[in-house]
Amino acid sequence: MSKIFNVRLPNAVPSEYSPQQFNQLVRSLEQIILQLNSTYTSTIDQDTLAASSWFGDSGAGTFVSPAGVGKILVPFGSFFDDTDQLDGSTTSAYPVRLNTTYFECGVRVDAYAAVFTGEITTTTLTVTAVTSGVIYLGMEISGSGVTAGTRITAFGTGTGGTGTYTVSASQTVSSTTITGDLPSKIVVECPGTYNIAFSIQFKSTSNTSESVDIWFRKNGTDIADSNSVFGIPPRKSNVIPSQMIASLNFFIDLDSGDFMEIMWHVSSSDIIMEHFAAGTSPTRPATPSAIVTVQFVSSQVK
Repeated sequence: MSKIFNVRLPNAVPSEYSPQQFNQLVRSLEQIILQLNSTYTSTIDQDTLAASSWFGDSGAGTFVSPAGVGKILVPFGSFFDDTDQLDGSTTSAYPVRLNTTYFECGVRVDAYAAVFTGEITTTTLTVTAVTSGVIYLGMEISGSGVTAGTRITAFGTGTGGTGTYTVSASQTVSSTTITGDLPSKIVVECPGTYNIAFSIQFKSTSNTSESVDIWFRKNGTDIADSNSVFGIPPRKSNVIPSQMIASLNFFIDLDSGDFMEIMWHVSSSDIIMEHFAAGTSPTRPATPSAIVTVQFVSSQVK
């Protein structure tokens, strides 16, 4: 935005204002209004501008304010997951799944997807051919005879293509076409600096103190110095698990089309990300396993 030139306003007279001074004040205010009208676009014009124009970046943004709103919209998003999320190996990292969108305005969640041929014996998935995509840890799989909610929890001989994998539910499935889905990529349409915040519900059934690492990835690459370690105390008894909320916010620069992910790793497979159904007596909302909010902060400083 351009600067407004200084406009000299008339000085006040100790006892009263004269008509001449009042007219001078009016003319000075008219000059300010004239500068504003010539410097800034109207709200109608702003409705049709790309987000990159609003925030001073030369990149080609695609996020546009809905017609008729009459106000500038700042990109933001709010997402959560309403299922349990579990690991399968303490030597692997897993993306946080976000299967539900609460708010979406220039920020969205995209999924990794894969289609392959495979069969399942107890908890071993054997993939014989991959039609499209790459198989990722944490993918939820579906197909004829596959138990609903089954996920890929560990690599065997396969690491994204053909080979064996461990799945979360024991079952027997003859060779069939299987689809994998992993909604973990938070994509932005407008370049800028974003504030990413998360709240994750953990449960541990371990008898000892454990820990969880949580960090950020940008376009599939870990962000340096972004990890945090959260401690979880031992469970209280054989029937009462230990629970902990991990929360944090982080600033990250993203260009149009970039995506980021939240990754997690546990010291024990007795730890899961847990969701809770809505409660009664008193009535209370459901508890997602993960909640993530994303908010535009500023154009990037270059």
